[in-house]
Amino acid sequence: MLATQGQCQLRPLAPSTQAPAVKWLVRCSCNAPCPVNSAGANVPAGCACNAGYSGAVAALTSNPFYTSSCSTVACPANSAGASVVAGCACNAGYSGSVSAVTSSPFYIASCAPVTCPANSAGTPANNVPAGCACNAGFSGMVRGVTSSPFFISTCSPVACPSNSAGTSVPAGCSCTAGYSGTVAAVASSPFYTSTCSPVACPQNSRGSNVPSGCSCNTGFHGAITSSSTSPYFSGSCASNVCSCSWGTAATGTSCVSHGHNICTNCSSGYQLSGSSCERRTCSSYSCSGGWQQKGDPGSITCAGDACTNQECCYNPTPVTVTSCGSTPKTFTSASSGTLQVTLVSGSGGHGGDGDTGGQRATVQGTIPVQANSEIKIYVGCQGGSGSGHMGGGGGGASAVTVNGVVKLVAGGGGGAGMGNGSNLGGSAGAPNGTSGTGSSCGTQGGGGASQSSPGHGGRGNGGKPSGESGNSDGDGGNAQGCSGRKGGQGWKRGGCSNDDPEDGGGGGGGAGYKGGGAGGTGCHGGSGGGGSSWAAEDVTGVSWSVSGQGDGQATFSTP
Repeated sequence: MLATQGQCQLRPLAPSTQAPAVKWLVRCSCNAPCPVNSAGANVPAGCACNAGYSGAVAALTSNPFYTSSCSTVACPANSAGASVVAGCACNAGYSGSVSAVTSSPFYIASCAPVTCPANSAGTPANNVPAGCACNAGFSGMVRGVTSSPFFISTCSPVACPSNSAGTSVPAGCSCTAGYSGTVAAVASSPFYTSTCSPVACPQNSRGSNVPSGCSCNTGFHGAITSSSTSPYFSGSCASNVCSCSWGTAATGTSCVSHGHNICTNCSSGYQLSGSSCERRTCSSYSCSGGWQQKGDPGSITCAGDACTNQECCYNPTPVTVTSCGSTPKTFTSASSGTLQVTLVSGSGGHGGDGDTGGQRATVQGTIPVQANSEIKIYVGCQGGSGSGHMGGGGGGASAVTVNGVVKLVAGGGGGAGMGNGSNLGGSAGAPNGTSGTGSSCGTQGGGGASQSSPGHGGRGNGGKPSGESGNSDGDGGNAQGCSGRKGGQGWKRGGCSNDDPEDGGGGGGGAGYKGGGAGGTGCHGGSGGGGSSWAAEDVTGVSWSVSGQGDGQATFSTP
């Protein structure tokens, strides 16, 4: 019979003389298996704690024939779990793994801290477990997690602040045009610092600032625009320059618009009208002396700083001009119409021996004129009368011009030669002048002028000089030497006479449309011929006559 106890077998022994009673034979087969959490062939052969367990298994002789200290190993640093055997996971922010092994420390751990992700950084350790902060210019946070990539990051670039432009603060922001300053990234909210501030309006301009808009001050022109480079604006405001026709141009703040005609004072004959100078007119002139205002006062300009009666008004009654000479009397027609004129020329001067000068001409006519026409009246003077052996000077011509065009001429009488009272000057033209008389000694008088030709000079006697012919431009011919009297002045002058103490001096030719010839010198000097009279084609009602002695005159009524 066998009895089993544990891993040992008990067998009874055969009786013996020494052991009468039954005895048991114990045969032990030491094959106790390795206990839980260990592994091996059996306890006697040796058991080792399983991977992830620490401890040992030792054999005993008593049941259960071993002792075992195999116990689970705790999860290592930077990991978490019940134990290595149950499974450990790397902590949040760590990457790697923990696996159980049978050798001390009974695990292999590769849990390593994850580096701070892009756009973040840590101090002093640059990893997620130590703590990562978003870089300057980025907003958000970084936190560790246990799943790959073992972090969550919301770090995102902050947009460029107001008054600046760019992709983002980290990429770089520049102040917008018209602003000066900088934008810098920082790590604390709002994750940037900005000094972008508006630039003030530059010199000679006004406004809140450049971005809001600047305009040039009064008296300046130009434009100011925003710029992104220093000085953060472009353009300038320069002083206005004004012009002024017929006056003094405005300057400074008075020149409110560059390049425009803006006047502050006007030249003589002009007056301010708004900002321009315009010709001074008769629009506000009050006539005096019974004269009446001319047709359109606003269209009649004045020459000086003040208008005159002559410029703005007309005498409604006929005007008589008696002052003779080369300076005309000037008038302006008040309106369109006709000018009624009577011209009387200057007669020839008398000879030194009582010889009579040629008579003056009287010419009448009606001249058409337009409003504001310039009318000039010339009155001829009588030629100078001689004494002793002198002849007389030729008479001056009277005339009317309209706007510089000759319309009517009264020729002057020829001057008498010195001839014992028997020589007569040639009469003025009616319309042609007559020749002066000569002497019985053979001295010739000067020829009278026609409307187409001047008079010829009279021949001298006994080798004495002949007189000059009249001029085509209207001046009377001169007696040779002009040692006698002067001719009368007027529109054209009469010829001068000469003096011959031995015999007689010749008379000067009368002035006219064509000049009369002068008389010759010699025995009883010859008399001058009369100048011709003339009327333009548009003059109507023309009449001619010859009479009288003395200076000329003119009578007219203006339209």
